[in-house]
Amino acid sequence: MIIDAHMHLPSGEPDLDSKKRRLLSDMRANGVDIGIVISDSELESTIGSMDDCTELFSDCPNVFAAAGISPYINYRKQLEKLKKYLTLGFFVGIKLYCGHEPIYIDDGDLKPVFRLAAEFDVPVLFHSGWDNAQCAAPERAKAAAAANPEARLVCCHCYYPKLAKCFETLKSCPNVYFDLSSVADDPEKCPSVAQVLERYIPEMPERFIFGSDYGCCDQRRHIDFIKKLDIPSDYLQDVIHGNAARIYNISS
Repeated sequence: MIIDAHMHLPSGEPDLDSKKRRLLSDMRANGVDIGIVISDSELESTIGSMDDCTELFSDCPNVFAAAGISPYINYRKQLEKLKKYLTLGFFVGIKLYCGHEPIYIDDGDLKPVFRLAAEFDVPVLFHSGWDNAQCAAPERAKAAAAANPEARLVCCHCYYPKLAKCFETLKSCPNVYFDLSSVADDPEKCPSVAQVLERYIPEMPERFIFGSDYGCCDQRRHIDFIKKLDIPSDYLQDVIHGNAARIYNISS
């Protein structure tokens, strides 16, 4: 079984329904059994808003959604809407686009997000790495984890390309998990990325989650990359489905 825990609606299609059909088709073609689609924090978006993703996948038992939210976009109303959707069981996670937006993961204004996550037992995902990496630098993520011990945090992209710094800084934070989406995006970097993962996954095999960043990155390449890692088979099973099922409370 494969759970892709980090997906977005794809580009290049004329409307949301077409994007949904293509996503489901690509999941089948790539052998992905369960997917988590992450909405944008924008109220209107080509990758789908909170409302869009809720409606689109309400009839898909193998596709779950995570809600993007921003403290800069109708924050109070969006928090109210998010709580309503969480009460109805529509979302399995909450996403903060740190770096894409000037959101610092340890900002006190995010407290309501972490409170909702703890109340409804869903993780808080956050973008890390690349441009504006300071917004979710490992030291800030560590501070956020310490300030919100009741919440689960999922570090998307593992502060790419500085994965070792991410893992070394955050390995002492038991409520932080590592989403491997995008890490195989650059074939030239894959050998060095593999070496880092082969070192750290055996140290904390329960904390790594497979994701591809489908919609932005190649899903098949990420699956092949993860399956070729030189790690024990039981750890591989944890990474490609077991950990995501547990962390996102998905029955697999």
